[in-house]
Amino acid sequence: MSSERSLYLNGNYVVRVIGNYRLIKRGLRVGEEFVSSFPDSIDLKITDKCSWGCPYCHESSTKDGKSFDLEKTKEILSQLPEEPIEIAIGGGDVLDAPDVLKLIDWLEERGNRTRATVNIKDVFNRRRDFNRLLNKVGAVGVSLDKLPPHNKILKNWDNSESLVCTILGAEEGNLVFARNSTNVVLHIIAGVFPYTELERLFDIASCPILILGYKQWGRAKDTALPKDLDKFKDTLFDIITKERNKDYESFVSGRTVGFDNLALEQLDVKNHISENEWESLYMGDEGSHSMYIDAVKGEYAMTSRSAERVSWESIGLIDYFNSLKK
Repeated sequence: MSSERSLYLNGNYVVRVIGNYRLIKRGLRVGEEFVSSFPDSIDLKITDKCSWGCPYCHESSTKDGKSFDLEKTKEILSQLPEEPIEIAIGGGDVLDAPDVLKLIDWLEERGNRTRATVNIKDVFNRRRDFNRLLNKVGAVGVSLDKLPPHNKILKNWDNSESLVCTILGAEEGNLVFARNSTNVVLHIIAGVFPYTELERLFDIASCPILILGYKQWGRAKDTALPKDLDKFKDTLFDIITKERNKDYESFVSGRTVGFDNLALEQLDVKNHISENEWESLYMGDEGSHSMYIDAVKGEYAMTSRSAERVSWESIGLIDYFNSLKK
């Protein structure tokens, strides 16, 4: 696992890392805009291989997709400072990438904070592979497009007494991950995950929830936004408002709900929270503190849905990142 360092200097601000996900920025001078020298987080695609065939997959992954080259990817990422920069590993199905565990080990050894995303189906169908990943990566995102049926709810499979994160549950039992730290985050897509199941999800999931925007890219490029997007938004903020009014301190400390930039836009999050909350929690516009790397094709981009791609053979990682701010 990565070192316990939780503070680092990036450009004209200091970053404090809390746990595996939360980043808090503090400027060196009052009122100055944060200008980074290197990315605080990188979205890293390592494989185009996946057998699930989701119709909204923005990477257009297939069962015959290719995976990354470990040594070349390490060469590119070694241009980053050895700081707790977040590296979000995805695909495709990361469990199908042969060298994913070697990559995670290398990143953690150099001080980076790693996380990886898997499909909930792999939690049920590839438990051994999933457990290996869970025991290596700093944090894991579990994507689901609906609540699984009750007969798919599992109890802890390794008989450990350390039940620290129940991600899904039912009256019959709980699906749990045993680990020394809470390191599981649920990923749902706005408008894809049924709005009718949101309240149930919030009732039974004790770990953080990350809400992603619907990417009209890849296989979903020519599709319309989900027809239930507005109902999803209204239901979500009704739930959040009820929870906060009931016990604000408990809700804030015990329930983390995050949004990617696209979800912030599609769900109009800014107008549902106070100005002070927005200023303290917003992590910045796309490209200001983050970037995307396709390690299968060897390309940089601002985000995974950016049409403009640049070969990593033509420019260094840091130089490319800084070019995004020009």
